[in-house]
Amino acid sequence: MNTLRIASRTLRAFAPLARSTGFDLMQVRTKVTSAKKAAPKKVVKKVKAAPKKVAKKAVKKVVKKTAKKVVAKKVKKVVKKVVAKKAKVAKKVSAAAKKRVAAAKKRDVAAKKKAIVQKKKIAAQKKKATAKAALIKRRAAVLRKKTAAKAAILKKKDAALKKKASALKKKKAAAKAKVQAAKAKAQAAKAKVQAKKDAVKAKKAKIASSGPVRPRALFVSQQAGKGMSLKQMSEKFNTLGASEKQALVNQAQKNLAKRNEIRKSLKKPATKYALFVKKNFATAYESAKKQTNDKKAAFKLATRTLAAQYKKQ
Repeated sequence: MNTLRIASRTLRAFAPLARSTGFDLMQVRTKVTSAKKAAPKKVVKKVKAAPKKVAKKAVKKVVKKTAKKVVAKKVKKVVKKVVAKKAKVAKKVSAAAKKRVAAAKKRDVAAKKKAIVQKKKIAAQKKKATAKAALIKRRAAVLRKKTAAKAAILKKKDAALKKKASALKKKKAAAKAKVQAAKAKAQAAKAKVQAKKDAVKAKKAKIASSGPVRPRALFVSQQAGKGMSLKQMSEKFNTLGASEKQALVNQAQKNLAKRNEIRKSLKKPATKYALFVKKNFATAYESAKKQTNDKKAAFKLATRTLAAQYKKQ
C-alpha cells in the first residue's frame, strides 16, 4: 500500500514538469519563427544602398545566415534554460520523492514497530485476560467448595437442631405426661384419702347409729333440744331415781350389744395367709428367738420363715 502511494505521489510530481517542458518547446518554436520573420527587416536596413538584384541575393544570404545564427543562439539559450529548468525540477522532484520515500519508509518502519507493539500489547492483554479468567475460575471453584462446605455444615446443624428439637419435644411430652401422671396420682391419693375419710365417717356414723352406750350419754341425748345446758342436764341426771337410772342402764346395754354387732359386721374376713400366720406365728417366733436375742430381729425372721412356708404350700 505504501509503495502504491509513493508511485502515485511521484507521478503527480512529474506531471507539472511534463506540462512545463511542452510549453517551453512551444516557446522555442515561436521564437524561431519570429526570428525568421524579424531578421529580413534588420538586414534590409543595412543594404538599402545596394542595387536591387544584388541586394536581393545578398539579403537572402544574409537573412539565411543571420536567421540561422539567431535561431541557433536562441535555441541554445532556450534549450539551456529548459535543460536547467528540467534538471532543477528533476532535482526537486527526486529530492521530494526521496523525502517521500524516506518518510514512507519511516512510516512503514513506525507502522511495523507499532504493529509489533500492538501485537505484543494484544498478546499481553490476552495473557492477562487468560490469567484473569483462570483466577476467576479458581476463585469460583474455591467459592463453590466453600459454599458446599457451608451448606453441608448448615445441613448438619439443621439436622442436629431438628434432632434436638425432637428430643426436646419428646422430653417435654414425657415431662407433661409425668406431670399429668403425678397429678393423676395425687388426685388418686387425694381421692383415696377422701374415700378413707368418708369410709371412716360412714363407719363412725353406722356405729353411732346404735345409740349411746352409757346411761348419762343416753339421758343427755334424750334431753337434747329442751333448752337445758349440759350442767343442768348433769344435775338432773344426778337427781334421778334408781328405777329411772336402771331403765337408762338397760337401754345403754342394749345399744352396746347392737354396736358390737355393727362392728362385727364391718370387719373384713381374715385371709388364708392371716389365718396361717395366726396359727403358726407362736412356734416360728419361739424358734427365731433361739437364734437371736433381739426381739425385732426375731419377729422379722419369724415373719420371713412363715412367708416362705406359706409359699411352699
